Amino acid sequence: MHPVLQQLMIAGLLLFLSVPLQAQIGGFARFDSVSVPLTENTGFGNFISGVDFDGDGKVEIYAVNNNWTDTGNELIPRIYKFEKNGNQWDSVWSATMNVPLQNTWPPLTYGDWDNDGKMEVIWGPVNFTDATSNPNPPRIVVFEYPGDASDNMGVPDGSGGWIANTSWPITTLDNFDLRPFRWFLVDLDNDGAKELVFCSRVAEHRYGVVSLTDVPDGGPGFEAWTLVSSGLDFPPGTIDGGVIYDLAIIDSSFYLFHDNGNVTKVSYSNGTYSVPGIQVNLVPGGSWKSASVVDLDNDGQKEIVIAGWQISGSDQKIYLLEELGDSLRRSTIADVVSLIGSAGRLNGSAHGDVDNDGYLDFIFGGRATTPNAAIIRLRYMGGDIRSPFSYEASLIDQEYGTNPRNWDVINVSNLDTDLADEVLYSGGLDGRIPIVILKNTTTDVTLDLGSRPTSFDLEQNYPNPFNPTTTIRFSLTEPGMTSLIVYDLLGREVAVLLNDNLGTGSYTAAFEAKGFSSGTYIYTLTSNNQRTSKKMVIVR
Repeated sequence: MHPVLQQLMIAGLLLFLSVPLQAQIGGFARFDSVSVPLTENTGFGNFISGVDFDGDGKVEIYAVNNNWTDTGNELIPRIYKFEKNGNQWDSVWSATMNVPLQNTWPPLTYGDWDNDGKMEVIWGPVNFTDATSNPNPPRIVVFEYPGDASDNMGVPDGSGGWIANTSWPITTLDNFDLRPFRWFLVDLDNDGAKELVFCSRVAEHRYGVVSLTDVPDGGPGFEAWTLVSSGLDFPPGTIDGGVIYDLAIIDSSFYLFHDNGNVTKVSYSNGTYSVPGIQVNLVPGGSWKSASVVDLDNDGQKEIVIAGWQISGSDQKIYLLEELGDSLRRSTIADVVSLIGSAGRLNGSAHGDVDNDGYLDFIFGGRATTPNAAIIRLRYMGGDIRSPFSYEASLIDQEYGTNPRNWDVINVSNLDTDLADEVLYSGGLDGRIPIVILKNTTTDVTLDLGSRPTSFDLEQNYPNPFNPTTTIRFSLTEPGMTSLIVYDLLGREVAVLLNDNLGTGSYTAAFEAKGFSSGTYIYTLTSNNQRTSKKMVIVR
């Protein structure tokens, strides 16, 4: 094994410091972490989670380092693969790019770009050019899983290390300032081949649409890269001049969010890219990697949930944006100034179902928040997607560490055997900060592996009476939409423990009744037109 790689692997294996414990906030608690390898002198710049590219049943996290202080090892781009092994995260693979200088906030995504059935990690070490040592570095780097049942990614370099399957600098010009900030792998033109769509936080390209003919198994060869479209294709002023810190894609159009609040739309149709127009001050203060494209009400129309990136005391808001022709309609769905303070800003976001109630949750990081290091959850509760009464904003973590913390790398993914997603957050600005993992402890539904049930059954909760936590076991003989709901004695719904499609099997649900009054409650299991109920008692 290459000595440098060996050092990296050992550092990753040995350094798994525990995250400080936290009292439960908003139903969430810190329960796990992934530490920064000793090689690094700052934190992670980006990561992806909840995947299993090698198919070994162990959940994976891919993380890249970040340059913030312009000193030390952080200047050299490195990527790590962590794999969950029992109660710890092992560092099982790592690669170092032959690039002497990188900048800040690298984009990262994954997918099967060449449709060969093998997944790739697509990484963007941001340029920090130097005329002598780094005139035109690669800005798109692709590592592919080789499909050999190993933990490795990419191509062996012959010395125990790994190189990318392919990479590309995007431009042929030396010392050109080009910094992709956020990107997604999508089939923008609906031709069956995916494109990488990125926004750039410097003025030259503004955006780019990139195609790639192949991700070669054996390393760089005859693959063809093409910059299909970019902001350079349009006259100056066509795209708004504000700095772009966010990107959202809906079908064959994408939106560039500028720090002055303006939004530029770019559309593809019949082989042509066009800019239909600019909407002024649509998202006050712009957005910092917070845009999520979703279909909240499952009506077939996609929406954008996005946070204004503000320092004003009146505009810490979260918005819903809906397409209306070539424009976006804005609805304010939450104001979080009371949660993050008048100087606080929302940084980064991700979405998933963190309480397994069948509705999406949106998780936002923070910058300069009060309390320090705030993590915010916006819970959609069903109903009118434009109404703020359909949402609930809450604080789910705070005060990680004693120094001011800025969280801008947020993931939501499922890391374990239960049905609810976990929250992961980190940042590369404030030292060697790990990836912190939060779990919703209010409700936890797990599948009991190996016990095939013979009847539809709801067991008595145990313990009963209880304070504050109890366990409910149930069995399903047929797959289907299943709900487990708690009611008071007046028949009012007081908690949704489960609302999801489940397979045949036996399940265990943990219910935490903090905040509930003493008394008798009814819990009801419904699935495939079958329904059964039992009573439980909360004591204080």
